[in-house]
Amino acid sequence: MARFNRRLALKGLALGSLGLAGIGGLIRGVLAAGLESRIRRLQGDVRFNGKPLQVGDALSAPLEVVTGDRAFAAFNVGRNAYLVRGNSRMTISGPAETGVAVDVAVGRMLAVFEKGKAQVSTPTAVAGIRGTGIYVEAEAERSYVCLCYGSAELSSTQNTALSESLQTTRHDAPRYISSSGIVPAPVKNHSDDELFLLESLVGRTPPFSPWDGGGYPSS
Repeated sequence: MARFNRRLALKGLALGSLGLAGIGGLIRGVLAAGLESRIRRLQGDVRFNGKPLQVGDALSAPLEVVTGDRAFAAFNVGRNAYLVRGNSRMTISGPAETGVAVDVAVGRMLAVFEKGKAQVSTPTAVAGIRGTGIYVEAEAERSYVCLCYGSAELSSTQNTALSESLQTTRHDAPRYISSSGIVPAPVKNHSDDELFLLESLVGRTPPFSPWDGGGYPSS
């Protein structure tokens, strides 16, 4: 698949600067050191539960993340990792019976989740997911959802009659979700490189990784 049409400028975290060997080494280092929930990269005005924290600071759920104009944050909470773009507001809670719950009230978020139940919601959409990568853009009347890989049950919060089950391997079925329908959409505003970066923060690679063993270590 061709590279997608946009890349986020993640200072010091670019896949191109690390190379395949560098990312592989980073993953091995994460697994060897043990996984801690921390802020990994920041740019601009970002607030965690209302506070302007720093790279390396510890995090825990429940967590609210609010980003200002042209800001972004990359961080992990347990074995799930998140990249939140500017002008966004999201919360992370759980785990509960349905797993970790992520609510994107406004803005754009890319996330990768370990195996198990999780739920991502926006004002107009809900995605019940299992061990996936997912990108969402949340607006008041419509949401964009790309299940980058994995399985999910999509539904409209404004029209309970609308739902769709998806199983994807590599950005196969992006959707716009609103009260009027769940319809095909283009792949936009996120990239494979960003998925590699997020998975590397939690010691994994995406399922379409060129390395043997796929995306989820057995240990």
